[in-house]
Amino acid sequence: MRNILILGFGVLKELIRRKDFYLILLLLVIILLYCAFLSFGGESGFQRYFKEIGITLSQIFSLIIAITFAARQIPQEVESKTIYPILAHPVSRMEFIIGKFFGVFLISISSFTIFYVVFIVSILMKGDYSTPPALLAEGYILHIFSLAFFVSLTILFSMLLSATVATAVSLILYCGTDWLGATFPNYILYPHPELFDIKEKIVHTWDIVPVWVMSFLTAYAVVYVAIFLLLAYLIFRNRNL
Repeated sequence: MRNILILGFGVLKELIRRKDFYLILLLLVIILLYCAFLSFGGESGFQRYFKEIGITLSQIFSLIIAITFAARQIPQEVESKTIYPILAHPVSRMEFIIGKFFGVFLISISSFTIFYVVFIVSILMKGDYSTPPALLAEGYILHIFSLAFFVSLTILFSMLLSATVATAVSLILYCGTDWLGATFPNYILYPHPELFDIKEKIVHTWDIVPVWVMSFLTAYAVVYVAIFLLLAYLIFRNRNL
């Protein structure tokens, strides 16, 4: 566990050092400020439009950070040969995989939390108190599940593909999950991370997600994350470094 925590917090420090996060945060704030001064479609229509922009951007920006960081973690360590002293500590290959996942997951949660807070503050400043706090909390939790799903999946892809290709494939899958699973038998064959997206509920202020559904989605996320990380470990275990 100690090795996993050290690896994880080492990855988190990378976010603090890089300028990508700060530029994306600045872009999100600028877009929301710009949209805040627009007005069309009536007050209620504009409020829904504004919420949709805010939550969509916070989700997309956090996923971009999650996927790009996850894709380059292991290939970067192998190319720079910094993986050798890490594994010589000793750190097992399973600990290495889990530690990298944990670190990128921390980055993902940290960035999304900041983006989501900016989103909530922006709608409150617009005087929109229509969305129940419980629904906002569920949207936050479910998107964290989505981040865990794509971080683990991208780490698996990075075992087989270059960092650039792994990033591209993960982003394509994120953008195309609704289309890929739209027809039988794809609906059964493919996982469904779109189940974690309740953006429409938040935008239109629908009912909150029942507890049994949240429980199912929690188990769904845990199972797929475990499968992806196990497959990544099995590939990494048999790789000659």
